[in-house]
Amino acid sequence: MNPKERNELIDALIDGDISEADFLRLEAEFSVDAGARKAYFDRVALSQALVEEAGAFRAQQAKVVPPQRSVWLQWRSLTAAVAGLAIGLFGASVVYGIVVHRGLEKRTPLAVFEPGFEDAQMPLTAGFPAGAGRWSGDAAAVVAAENGVQAKEGTFMLRLEPSSKSPLRIFQVMDLQSLPSDAGGQSLEIEISASFATSVAESSVRYMIRAFAVTEAPENLDAGWFDRRDESIASATKGVDVAPGVTGWQTFSVKIQVPRAARSLVLFFGTRTPDKTSRSFPSYLDDVRVTLVTPPPSRS
Repeated sequence: MNPKERNELIDALIDGDISEADFLRLEAEFSVDAGARKAYFDRVALSQALVEEAGAFRAQQAKVVPPQRSVWLQWRSLTAAVAGLAIGLFGASVVYGIVVHRGLEKRTPLAVFEPGFEDAQMPLTAGFPAGAGRWSGDAAAVVAAENGVQAKEGTFMLRLEPSSKSPLRIFQVMDLQSLPSDAGGQSLEIEISASFATSVAESSVRYMIRAFAVTEAPENLDAGWFDRRDESIASATKGVDVAPGVTGWQTFSVKIQVPRAARSLVLFFGTRTPDKTSRSFPSYLDDVRVTLVTPPPSRS
């Protein structure tokens, strides 16, 4: 692993935004390379200094004394948590992957089926998925780099085939029935993020992430469920409009408060192209992540 790539992974680890595969690569590097371990602590120290400098600047603007001690204590807690990850105190054996403390909240990546589309032989079916653990939707295919677009992570990405219809949609259903019992109170906060790109920059495009919490188990959701999506007990939507001429991957996220009664989470990813002449060009999806966000315990 070259220094630039290693530092990018260390930054992702500190930010709590690292994939399980990258975490394992970084963990292996730490186990054999003292220089990598030193680089990690150097970058944590740099991040701490930047936070303290920003805090001091904001305090100066407000004409108050900056809370240096509280900033350090917050970073000391974060450093301890991330250092614990780096030496393997947490590992892939945890049911829902690695756990990262970002500030005071706990962020637990949830298991997504083929989040980076790295299985080129992954089955894809049309329509709404029949159960959990699969991708389904409008015409799509797993592809390597093409049309000037390279996968955001890894080698492969999902191409949403060009179509005269808009929007183009892809779904996955997640089973919530085995979430940890101590994951939250009356509701759970779940964050869904994804990256989108298009092969043509001459037209505007809208990327969408939608999430629906439903009381039915994944195996009980049928092909007609999307037409009854108003029956969901919670939902959230986030859209990003990309102007003509903008290229590259666009990454964004949406958060949803999921009631404890929910047994499934339906994920929807889509693109909408207002200009009909541009619907002959494909769009791409990659690096899908779903994270359980747990607040810190309340202090009495």
